[in-house]
Amino acid sequence: MIKRALIYILALLCAPLMLCAQHIAGDSIVPERLVVKCSSYGVTYMNNLDTYLSGYNHTGRGLYYSHEKFRDARTGSYRWKYQTLLTANIGFTTLHDNTQLSGMVNYNWSGFHPFKLNSRTQLLAGAQIQLAGGALYIPTNGNNLVSVKLRTALAASGAAIHHIPSKRGDYVLRCQIDIPLIGAMFAPEFGQSYYEIFGLENYSRTIAFSHPFNSPSVRGLFSVDIPVAWRKKSATIRLSYTADLFQSDINDIRTHLYNHAFTVGVVKTIYKVKKDDKIIQYSPF
Repeated sequence: MIKRALIYILALLCAPLMLCAQHIAGDSIVPERLVVKCSSYGVTYMNNLDTYLSGYNHTGRGLYYSHEKFRDARTGSYRWKYQTLLTANIGFTTLHDNTQLSGMVNYNWSGFHPFKLNSRTQLLAGAQIQLAGGALYIPTNGNNLVSVKLRTALAASGAAIHHIPSKRGDYVLRCQIDIPLIGAMFAPEFGQSYYEIFGLENYSRTIAFSHPFNSPSVRGLFSVDIPVAWRKKSATIRLSYTADLFQSDINDIRTHLYNHAFTVGVVKTIYKVKKDDKIIQYSPF
């Protein structure tokens, strides 16, 4: 009796895993189950200005990383596309003998509704939630050494995607534009030290609302997915250019953080499918 009970328990525990495996490997896979992701690495050209630290531009180069997930989803009779994008950069910029170190991390979540123009071209329109944090550091400054950057925003986002068929697979061209509309950011007043803010708890006016009139910013992404074959194996390489142009003029402090990044990445799908399955040719783009 005990052995039979153990067999029943093991069968119940293994059944969901077996069903899941059948769903992933079988012909019942639907496009909504596919997630396309890409990790990219590259370099960025930087132009930074923050009058809290210095009244001059600092220019230089840095390292740039991005990780993107793009998937389909269906809500009722409507089809949506969701994107999560994590980017990070560290930079070394200079002005004569004055050195500035910087680091920023951005996380964006977007929801799009597609408008299909034809079998090869579609437009996406939707909204995006942006979160960003980082700091600028000038070790040779006398008083203010660090400027902390924290912000969030709701942005309008749109994209155009075009497929170019080839024997190895589709070349995919994409152009995406994100424009912040309204948000909030950490914005100390000119001359206000962080000791006053955090040590003396003088938090007044350190959080400001941002909008296109005091923080006109934009982010543009241009990418091409290239199918390649190497030693009888196929892969997709993504070449990208990102123009991340942030600027603000709040509490008598002017800031701009301009990044022009060039990256290379490998595109992957989460689920493996059979070669004769039609879904292998599917792309959520």
